[in-house]
Amino acid sequence: MNISDISAASGYGQMRGLQAGGGLKGLADSFGAIFDKADDAAKAFAAKKLDTQSVVEAFSQAELALQTAVTVRDRVVSAYQEILRMPM
Repeated sequence: MNISDISAASGYGQMRGLQAGGGLKGLADSFGAIFDKADDAAKAFAAKKLDTQSVVEAFSQAELALQTAVTVRDRVVSAYQEILRMPM
């Protein structure tokens, strides 16, 4: 396990709004909320209503969410490929 996997797993564990049993829909909704927050932060910064630090924090959370999504996708694809290799 490398550093990015650990970071992504940590981010996954810290995702807000994810409830037990929420499944992929809950995960997708959480990712959407984080990306919406980053978008809103960029718009507020452009309108000079938000400081730089808040924008950087919002974009850092969005980056972590994206890394988490990619890691989860990679793990799902790997598991699927492993299932396909099983003898019938």
